[in-house]
Amino acid sequence: MRKACYYLFLLPVLLFACSVEETSTKKVAKGGKVYGGTVVYESPEIVDQYFPLSCLSMYEQRAISPIYETLIKYDEESKELTGHLVSSYTISKDMKTIDLILRKGVYFHNDPCFKAKNEELTSKDVKFTLDFLCSPHKLNRQSQLLVEKIKGAKEFYDSFKGDFSNGVSGIKVLSKYVLRIELVNPSPSFLKILTHQSVSIFSKKAYQYYKDNLQNHPVGTGPFVLVSSNKNKRLYKRNDRYWRHDEHNNQLPFVDQIIVKHEIKNKGFNSFTTQETDLLLSVPANQINSLFGTLDEAKNGKNILHKLQYRNGLKINYIGFNCGLPPFNNLNLRKAIFHAINKEQICSQFLYGESNPAENGILPTGAYFQPINPAKKTYNIRLAKSYFRKSGYNGDSVVFFANVLPGSLEEGWCRSVVSELNSSLGLKVKLKLGTYNEKLMSIQNGESKMWMGAYLPDYPDAESYLNPYYSLSEGKSIRAFGMYKNSKFDELYEKSTIEVDEKVRNQHFNSCVDIMNKEAPVVPVYFENILVVYNLNLRDANMNSFGIIDFSKAYIKPIK
Repeated sequence: MRKACYYLFLLPVLLFACSVEETSTKKVAKGGKVYGGTVVYESPEIVDQYFPLSCLSMYEQRAISPIYETLIKYDEESKELTGHLVSSYTISKDMKTIDLILRKGVYFHNDPCFKAKNEELTSKDVKFTLDFLCSPHKLNRQSQLLVEKIKGAKEFYDSFKGDFSNGVSGIKVLSKYVLRIELVNPSPSFLKILTHQSVSIFSKKAYQYYKDNLQNHPVGTGPFVLVSSNKNKRLYKRNDRYWRHDEHNNQLPFVDQIIVKHEIKNKGFNSFTTQETDLLLSVPANQINSLFGTLDEAKNGKNILHKLQYRNGLKINYIGFNCGLPPFNNLNLRKAIFHAINKEQICSQFLYGESNPAENGILPTGAYFQPINPAKKTYNIRLAKSYFRKSGYNGDSVVFFANVLPGSLEEGWCRSVVSELNSSLGLKVKLKLGTYNEKLMSIQNGESKMWMGAYLPDYPDAESYLNPYYSLSEGKSIRAFGMYKNSKFDELYEKSTIEVDEKVRNQHFNSCVDIMNKEAPVVPVYFENILVVYNLNLRDANMNSFGIIDFSKAYIKPIK
């Protein structure tokens, strides 16, 4: 495991300041911080909606993070939950009743829906958000998170006809700032789910005013306000009424605005090196030195300082199947592919050893999960051929959809999989490339029944990896389109959701993984490091393990 951050040297430039020519405020910050300036970066995916509960991908959740805030934060250093919009919370002895106490003086962004009034966040907004989360409303794509956990939520979901007036019986407003949630069973993951970026709180009045158009006109409590968005870029500006202050009592945020440009194919690196952008996403770690130069070159004044931030091993890359329809309702065909994928070769040959083969299965070893049995290599071409013969499959070619950039390392390993399946098994596979949204449509319309997937957990718990494979899940993510169903898996998963003994709970997780490895509803391929490169003029920006970049404390200050 690498330390989260370390420093290198980087590329010649004429000017140090990336974006400080933008209009700055007259505010003066304490503690060496600086107000003003613009942060610019590029993103490979276009985001066209901003309603939290509709956000499934990391890119969508990253796009809403400057606007909307969660009730609770996860501290990755201490591995503890801390209050955010919630100032504190209490849990009953039976662990089935939770009282959330909101911070006072937190205001939503100025917006016409509030009729020129300052709109304070209250428990009614939180209840409305959580009620919405427990509904089958078309904008809610995260209902699997809480419907089975909160008292009355399943009944509300099943009987919902568009009326939010009463909401879920187990979510009660006790006062302007206090909310009570009654659970069906103890839930060790409930508070963790409240850290999920898609469970950010939105205004009840804003939804009543904009209705479904709120997805195009977001109104949150976050440090930045979305000003404009199109296929080329999106612009956020500073929320001058933001409630948070730093350790020096400086009001956050420091920067005036954030500009996110849509990344043109293979241009992101050039934009960063020419100082058009302040951070760079998705650079293969093995190419860092060759792309950015050496330490000796830096000593000779040819490069400038930059900073790398790694987050290790939580992002799973996998091959998914629609297990509910032919041909992948055929267990032997899935197992043939499962054993034909050489995970070690993919990691060493295509990813240069910067990722870890997912030999244990869908869960990474670490804070959330500990495997009981040692990992066994799943690659076995003789066994794969045996399962393929048993499958009896001799049908048409199948479409394998991968939302990867042409020429990327990911495209390389996807093409190698297609070649291996054809040459070793005689399975005809057609690789199709496109965006995340194009992949979603291709799966929904039945064109692609096999796809390359990659995701980070939505919240800091092993449950987040397993939930979409629970057959009673109401979720609408791509993983849920796998249509996998196994009664024993469901039983063990349900036990894990209410088990408070972490050791016993880990045993349930191991049993769930064992079933998935035998049934092969997906082929876990590797766990990936997430990497961001920052220009050192941009200080205190921070990416967490879930791929969310926090600019609330970021400021721009040239290196001297």
